Amino acid sequence: MKEVFISYASEDRPVAQRLAAALEQSGLSVWWDRQIQVGSEWDKTIEDALAAAKCVVVLWTGHAKNSRWVRAEAREALNQEKVVPVLLEANAIPLAFTGIQALCFLGWNGSSGSKEFEILFSVIQAKLEGRSVELPKASSTKASVMGKLVALLGIKAMVGGILALLLIGSSFVRVAPVISVHVETARIEFSVAPDLDDKRLTDALPFGTLTVENVGKLSVSPDRLLVADPADYDMASDSYPPKAWLDLPINGRTVQFAADRPSISSEITIETTEDKAAVAGQLDGIVLTDEAVVSMEVSNDNALTWLIRTKQGRQRVVMSGIHAVQLLETGMKASSGLSIPFPQDQELTYQIIFEHKPGTIELFGQDQAFVLVLKEKQTIPTGMKTAQQKFISRSVLPIQAVDFSWQDPGTGERQSPEGFSGTVEYLSPQGMPSVSIEKNAFLTLDHLDHFEITSISVDQENHQLVVDLKGQAGYVKTGTADNPQDLRPTFFDRIRYSPLFEPVRKLIGL
Repeated sequence: MKEVFISYASEDRPVAQRLAAALEQSGLSVWWDRQIQVGSEWDKTIEDALAAAKCVVVLWTGHAKNSRWVRAEAREALNQEKVVPVLLEANAIPLAFTGIQALCFLGWNGSSGSKEFEILFSVIQAKLEGRSVELPKASSTKASVMGKLVALLGIKAMVGGILALLLIGSSFVRVAPVISVHVETARIEFSVAPDLDDKRLTDALPFGTLTVENVGKLSVSPDRLLVADPADYDMASDSYPPKAWLDLPINGRTVQFAADRPSISSEITIETTEDKAAVAGQLDGIVLTDEAVVSMEVSNDNALTWLIRTKQGRQRVVMSGIHAVQLLETGMKASSGLSIPFPQDQELTYQIIFEHKPGTIELFGQDQAFVLVLKEKQTIPTGMKTAQQKFISRSVLPIQAVDFSWQDPGTGERQSPEGFSGTVEYLSPQGMPSVSIEKNAFLTLDHLDHFEITSISVDQENHQLVVDLKGQAGYVKTGTADNPQDLRPTFFDRIRYSPLFEPVRKLIGL
């Protein structure tokens, strides 16, 4: 069998072919799907090649990011600790893989003599030989020099030397402020505060399309259940003709779909039927367990992606208000007793119909992490500003950590989301002026105490998450890597903005 497996989207076949040829010329044995023999079982052949390879090179592009096969192959390679991500297009790695450092091939010219190829070849060799791989570490920023002493340069001569010394000393002592933060961002990650009851992340949300990855089980009790023959799919109309649908006799039973193929990541997509209704149903809410970690991203088409990781327990999701939806499933199998006339080891499309009253669908995550992608079909009239869609429960959400940045897979550095901006206002010490966060600057909040998210919504016009937070933070910084700015006030600030200090502040001109 081949040592190196190349995973890629079919649209990226030319670059995959160039890379395979370059690796083979360098003495490596390479497998990619052009080597599948006519008449072979496609799924089984790929699974065997993936299992046999010692190194899996994943070519990430926009097409690969949307490919279920590429994501499934990448996840399996990650589980076996043999994945080597290669970034061919900027921002092309799915949310679930952004924590993995990738090799940057954005400017690769296809040559085996390029610097990019040499680095990739050395990484593959290390994987094949079982050696650890050394990649560039993320850079870090250093604390900025105290700037508050500048205010003291204008102290007037009438102020005694003792007062000046006390004020100078107080300018070196930082205090943890109570702040209110408003940001517009394409990404946020937070962890729920411990030792609290389960917290509800969302109220009921309407959706046109909902995709859930890493599903363990899905249950539904429809009035009718139909399945389409994949052989009848009409590529021209991008739909199934009426004759393709087969009515399955369910006789009022509850039907379950369960994950049964460990090598393929289980995934379901629930969307409106072919009548193209605006809403498929509503997501009733997501309950977060103790210390759950949640990442949220919004895309340019306003699709909202949640990645939820938990230390214990499986997530449960309930959808209601459903009349008729299409269910696309991958890596799952329907409960026994259904007579399905074609193999279930492929992606199948079902129609779930509730004829008499709206029904519900319930699903459970497969393990301690799963991904949801929510889309709401909306048409935004030209020149009209749409209302922001809320994605947070009416109650505040206590958190213990928050992060707005993402890791650049090419360099390993943390980067601010595109268009990131906002404002920090001080609730304590009172009187301090607010600070504007410049566009695309970073904001770091740490050592949080009684910190809460009070609102998360989506600005559908600007494709941004709008987030409001408040609480005490022992570490607050903004700016750029070259010019960080510490936003923690000093004890001197607490004094000079105090109402009792007002006469002295006027006297010395601060």
